[in-house]
Formats: sequence, structure tokens, C-alpha cells
Amino acid sequence: MIRRVIFSICLLTLPALALAQQTSALSGAVTGPDEEPIADAPIQITHAESGAQMHTRSDVDGGYRFSDLDSGAYALSIAMQCCAYESFSEETIDVTPGATRHFDIRLEQGGSLNTLGDDPITIANAVRERQIIPDLPVPRMADGKPDLTGVWLVNADPFPQKPLPLPWAKQVLDERMANGRRDHPHNRCLPGGLPIPNGSSPSIGKFVQTNDLVVILLEDVPGYRQIFLDGREHPLDPNPSWMGHSTARWVNDVLVVDTVGFNDRGWTNTFPRTEKMRMTERYQRIAYGRMVAEVTITDERVFSAPWTRNMSFDLAPQEELIEYVCENNKWAPEALPGG
Repeated sequence: MIRRVIFSICLLTLPALALAQQTSALSGAVTGPDEEPIADAPIQITHAESGAQMHTRSDVDGGYRFSDLDSGAYALSIAMQCCAYESFSEETIDVTPGATRHFDIRLEQGGSLNTLGDDPITIANAVRERQIIPDLPVPRMADGKPDLTGVWLVNADPFPQKPLPLPWAKQVLDERMANGRRDHPHNRCLPGGLPIPNGSSPSIGKFVQTNDLVVILLEDVPGYRQIFLDGREHPLDPNPSWMGHSTARWVNDVLVVDTVGFNDRGWTNTFPRTEKMRMTERYQRIAYGRMVAEVTITDERVFSAPWTRNMSFDLAPQEELIEYVCENNKWAPEALPGG
């Protein structure tokens, strides 16, 4: 009798065990305002309970799929680079055991309003297509260190870490998003975001490297960043500035840049920043035509934890920087005659 009871219990638990071991999936399509499929959209999901992350990109028909998922709630996000489409986020998508959840994504029109010259990504892709990249090893300086010199196209992190702002900073973010970021410093001809501000399309910067100094030239104000490699320390009391004070050292083939001394007038993406902000950049040229950088922002008065982004750069040897002047929109409307 005991054996029969045990056998019956085992039979009853088998379906439950099989269901628990089944994995789930999430699939759908990414489209734009006119239901056009959007290819190569960077889609990231995060499991609410475990924090595990997965990412993929939409195919040529806009389709995407995540397989072998644990069941539960997921947050989904798409970080679109400026400016053809707006980014997207959905905090809770429930996925049940052994089932495929279908979730279509519609992206809203971005700030470029289908104007080609206002969409950096479209222009950057066209620039990439005309580049001729030599099949050569990473170039090196006389001392054996990698040479970062060149004109580079700047790519934002397609799968960014979610920042953790303090309540007051989150309130500022919400206000800026609600008013269309009208008070962004760039709208007043002031420097844009770091590490490489860009005032025009495509996002581009020119590295000029010597043994003691790296200069990054910008198509934006103030036009350059200086990174000192001569062993100097930061000033004890730096004069707060838009670009800060940067020093660097080599760790094997990685250039580690440390920047302090920022003013509190700049923006960190759309978040505020304070004079306590510190930025650490780690540049590595991984191929002749490719460079990657890990950029970490620490600002204890704005974020509860450091915020890291992983950026990449494509060499553009057929390009050169052009003169950039910002003049016509540097005055606030209320400062103009009749404003």
C-alpha cells in the first residue's frame, strides 16, 4: 500500500516538474509611426526578479525574439540614437512558463522629423559606407603604446545601463523631458554632453596623440579636450569648467582617463550634474578601424551608484573635421527684442 501511495505522488508531481522546467520566449516586431519595419533596433530585456539581462537586434523585417527565458516579469527597453526615432521602454511584460509572449513595439517619430540633415545616424551610416579601412594591425607609437590618432565616428551605447538618480535628480530629469529639453546647454551654444560633444551630424571627433598629451578635437564648442599624459596631478582646487581637467595613464593597451573639475552648468545626458562629478574613460583600439571605450560617471550628489556606458568608435580615414560655429541660437528667446 505504501509503495502505491508513493508511486501515485510521483505521477502527480511529474506534470508540475515538467512545467517548471519549460522555458519561455518573447517575440514581436518593431515598427515606426507609419508601421514601417525598423531593422537593427537594439532591444534589451531585464528579468525583474533576478536582474538578468539579454539583448538582441531586430532583423530586416523588424522582427525580434528572445528564447530560453525564465518565466516572470521583464522590463524592455530600446535606446535609439538621435534622432529618427524616440527611445522606448516598457516596465512590465509578463512571460508565463512554456509559452511565447508576443509583444509588438511601435517607436514614435524622433526630433529630426524625417529631415535627413538632422538625423546623425543616417549620415553616419553613409559616411561609414565610403570609408576604406586598411587591413593592418593596430598602429603604435615609438614607445609601443597604441596610437589612437585619427578621425572617429562616435557610437552611443546601444544597450545602456540604467542610471540610478537620487529623487531630486529624477525630478529634474522628468521636468526636462516634459518640456522637450528646451533648456539644454547646446540650445544656447554651450558645450554638449561628454565624453565627445557634437554639435552637428554625424557625431565625430579627431584624436591627436603624442607621448605627453592626447587632444580630442570636436565639431562643437569649445572645440577641443586636453588629456595630459605627462604624469601631472589634478589641481588641488580646479577651476570648474565645462570639459573639466583630464589626466591619463596607460594600463597595458588601455588608455585610462580621469577627469574632475566640472562645473554644474553642464548636463549628464539629460540629468543634472554637480561639481562633485568625476568621469573615468577607458579607451582601447581593438582593431585598425575600431575603438571601444568604457565611460563611468560618478556623481554622489546626483546618482546613488556609478553609471557606466560602453561606447564604440569607427575610424573614418577619408573624413576631416569642418569648422563649427554656433551663433544664431545662443540667446534665450526672452532676451531677444520683443521676446
